[in-house]
Amino acid sequence: MFLLLVAWSLAFAASAQRYSADLDTVYTVHSISQDRFKEVIADYAVRDWVMLNPRPVIVDFYADWCLPCKRLEPILRRIAQHYNGEVDFYRINVDDNSDIADVFQIRSLPFLLICPLEGEPKSVIGLYSEQEYIRVFNQALGR
Repeated sequence: MFLLLVAWSLAFAASAQRYSADLDTVYTVHSISQDRFKEVIADYAVRDWVMLNPRPVIVDFYADWCLPCKRLEPILRRIAQHYNGEVDFYRINVDDNSDIADVFQIRSLPFLLICPLEGEPKSVIGLYSEQEYIRVFNQALGR
């Protein structure tokens, strides 16, 4: 009986871990470049903003040396799971993609760009709680 209970516990733990790993790969924050941004989100170099993505997008502009950016990364992963695939999340390293950082006039990090399906993108600067980000995202996305 004890062996059966141990086997069941191990099977349940493996199943939960596999589910968690699948969820993280589906609803996660993807790293992209400024060139990829133009292909999947919008061409930031043109005057009129035209959203290309079929879902709203949140873009995290970060730098490897930025400690608040490192603290924000797991928060955004949890928020991506909260939105359950209804919003796409991306990250762009500003040190490697200076053109897009200049266009959006990014001078402080973390810098988040909220891109609704309609209308102009909105920005959030700084590190906040997970609940505050969700509140701001919902407001900016008209939810």
